Formats: sequence, structure tokens, C-alpha cells
Amino acid sequence: MTEPRTAIEPESARPCSDTLSVLVITADEQYADKLETAVDTGFTVRTTSSITAGGTALDDVDCLVVDYGLAGQRDADLLDLLERVRRRAPDLPVLLVTARPAASTAIDAAHAHRRVDWLELDDPDAGLERAESRITALVERQRLEALSRRSLASVELASDAIAIVAPDGEIEFANRSFAMQFGYDPDDLPGTSWQTLFTDDSVERLETTAIPTVDDGWRWTGSCTGRRQSGATFTVKLRLGGPDDGGLVFVVETPVDGDDPEKSQ
Repeated sequence: MTEPRTAIEPESARPCSDTLSVLVITADEQYADKLETAVDTGFTVRTTSSITAGGTALDDVDCLVVDYGLAGQRDADLLDLLERVRRRAPDLPVLLVTARPAASTAIDAAHAHRRVDWLELDDPDAGLERAESRITALVERQRLEALSRRSLASVELASDAIAIVAPDGEIEFANRSFAMQFGYDPDDLPGTSWQTLFTDDSVERLETTAIPTVDDGWRWTGSCTGRRQSGATFTVKLRLGGPDDGGLVFVVETPVDGDDPEKSQ
């Protein structure tokens, strides 16, 4: 059975066209004006000499920009700053801007924290417009990651048994209900091929009928035979859909004929 793909679209991340609040740590009192001049009107910029100055709040900040060209600034100071930011606002994106060749400390910090990036400028006064795209990318990445966490949490709480399959056919995520249906621990399913969970006849049917239907932009619903980790088989009603990247979403309803996953193992 096929039906138009009408699945509820996930909540959108807040678009980066909204005004972004940027806090700059710098000793240059004119830095905020320079940065605001360089970027578009979608940014509000304020400065502080440190995140401890005047009880600086980070709750309403979308991105922290660190002027790493401060005179006399040591690498240890940068590491200490990043550690304090991580403790107070672990999800806050940080952009390190330096007018000198980027020190290994700055590069290592960017590699160690996925929400930290660095920008090396030959002329800080002339190159700050490059910071706009870096800030936007950092904020967008953070928002999408937060959205992904919320989406996975909602899937985990769903009463339906749901598994998300990557384009290569391996399970990326399965909620507890799905894992229980097939007799697995939820942590053991990621990396498992979805074909492992069904009999050969059902795999052939899904590959020749259901998946092409999904590829054409429809959802497929039907019954097939699942295989639990113990080897026991059971009949399930399956709904199959997927995003545009070639992945699949399996939704397995309660086993028909009163099959009990605990008793069938």
C-alpha cells in the first residue's frame, strides 16, 4: 500500500536571518563598531574586556568572538578562557580572531571543540567582513545540533517503534520500542544492517517494492516478517518512509497475532 508522503516536517531551526547577538572579548573599545560596520544589519555587537567583567551574561549571546590579538595575551589565557566558557555556556559557539599567524593553541582549540573556529586576518580593520560567514555558520551548526537532539529525544519518547537508517543501509538510531520488538538492546542496533532484522523473503520484497516506492516520494505500508536477535520470526505491520538523502525511516507497529517480543525470544 502506498500513500503520499505527508509526514510531519520536523521543527525548523531558528533561521540565521534573525538578529544575532555577538559578544566580543577585546581590549579595543572600537572593535564593536568595526565589526558592526563589516557585517550586515542582522547582527548586534557588544564588547567586554573579559567574560567576568561586570558579571557578563552569556545566556542571550548567540556567538562569542575573541580578539586573540590582545597585547601580551598568552596561550594559557586562551585555554583558561575557553574552559570558563565551556563551564558557563557549553553550547555557545566561539570564534577566535587573530591578526597574527594562528598559534597552534588556537588551532588545537578549534579542533578540540566543534563549536570553536578561528579566523586569521592580515588586516583586522579590512578583513572583519569575513567574520560574518564564520559566525553565521557556527550559530547555524549549533542550532541544527540542538534541533537534532530534540528530534531524537522526541523519537525516543514516541510510542511507535522507530528506526532511522542511513543511505548505506545501516541503522543510525533506533528507539527503545523498536529495539524491544526485535529483541535487541538499543545501543547494539546502530551500525547493524536493516536487512538483518527481516527474513530473506521480506528483504527481497522491501528492496523490490517498498524502497522504490519511497524513492519515488511516497510512503509504503504493509506486513512483513521480522527476525529477532534470537532467530525467532514474527509478523509486523511496517510503515516505511524516508528523507530525500536516500535514508529510510522504519515504523513498526505492535506485532500482529498477539506476538510478544519477550516470549518469542
